[in-house]
Amino acid sequence: MDGDIGQQPRARRRQERLVTDVTPASGIVARAYRSMRSLMPLRQRQLEIDAESGLAPFPTTRGRFPLVLVSFIACVVLPALAAQIYFIFIASDQYVAEAHAVVRSAEQESAVQSAMAKSGSSGAGANSTSALSMSTLGPNAYVVTNYIRSRAVVDDLAKTMDLRAIFRRPEADFWARLKSDAKVEDLVDYWKDMVTTYVDGPSGIVTVKIRAFRPDDALALTRAVLQLSEQLVNEMSDRARQDAMRFAEREVERADGRVRTALTDLRRYRDDEGLIDPIKTADETGKLLLQLLAEKIRLESDLFVASRSLTRNAPSIQNMTARLEITDVQIAQLKEKMTGQSSEIRNIAAKLSKFEELEVQRQFSERLFTMAQDGLERARMSAERQAVYLTVFVPPSLPEDSLYPRRVAFSILAPLALFVVWSIVALIWASVEDHRV
Repeated sequence: MDGDIGQQPRARRRQERLVTDVTPASGIVARAYRSMRSLMPLRQRQLEIDAESGLAPFPTTRGRFPLVLVSFIACVVLPALAAQIYFIFIASDQYVAEAHAVVRSAEQESAVQSAMAKSGSSGAGANSTSALSMSTLGPNAYVVTNYIRSRAVVDDLAKTMDLRAIFRRPEADFWARLKSDAKVEDLVDYWKDMVTTYVDGPSGIVTVKIRAFRPDDALALTRAVLQLSEQLVNEMSDRARQDAMRFAEREVERADGRVRTALTDLRRYRDDEGLIDPIKTADETGKLLLQLLAEKIRLESDLFVASRSLTRNAPSIQNMTARLEITDVQIAQLKEKMTGQSSEIRNIAAKLSKFEELEVQRQFSERLFTMAQDGLERARMSAERQAVYLTVFVPPSLPEDSLYPRRVAFSILAPLALFVVWSIVALIWASVEDHRV
């Protein structure tokens, strides 16, 4: 018994020397080892005390090892094996149809062309044209991509194609195919998984990729989506053009109404007064009055000369006197007609005042109508420049080889992802357990 007790320190010292000899950093490792060995009896004694007092509900390290192994097999090995079997032997082929398009406007095209015309063949001009072409990207490209990944395109495609039948082909496996009882929201989510859209910022090129379980389905879906996108862009262009011209057209209609009203008032006035143009009537009356005044002056002069040599009762004197009286009456009538205050007949001055008022309204209305027509023409030209076009420069083609699923990559990434997740959970669990022990 005493020999055994004496041999224990010697065995411990032999083990410490062995550790010291095989370790490169012998001094540091030896001291750390001695410290750990000195703490081990205390740790073992503390565990025994906790077990006796009921404060150690968790198993020891030997008890935890099978649990870790079982969790590793259940959470990493089996799912990774199932994922590899699925991707290698079960996963169905998915074909991809790809197309490239660009959304441009007529204003941008004309700006680019004018910049090219100004630049000529100079390098600086070419750089400015390139910068102008690169800056033509607007929100229209993102509108198209959002439309392709929205429920609106699913509803539009459903009018001409059976999306549920396309995504439930017999070639599709149980995991990849669409559910038989899928609702519209599920169909939209499934569509978003099968469609990939991308907008290149500097150039504004829209890339569309659509997957399907048959090459013909992928090609048909891509063509239908491009056609619907072009219809959307055309509707946007027509709506913008209508909005730009609506105000100008309303102004033209309003000016046209004012012109029609002015012409109607003027025609009614002419019918009521019996005059086609009071201005011309006034001019003619004035000319006639001047002639009568000149005739009166001549008659008065002749009468004065004749009265010097003839008596008052002479026939020539009486004739000139009668003509002079008639001329005075005619002059009085013309003056009354032009500027008189008779209540029975309106004078030409009053008629001319009303006519000039109506004529000014007519001219003003016609001027407004001309300006409104010019504004409409400018709005039409501006609307034509704002027209948006979708140009497909890389049309979709029939795929011959399946690009999805990526069997080798997914077979390697699935175990790695499972192992990373399991490691994180295991470390968190071990940390919690150590703090509770």
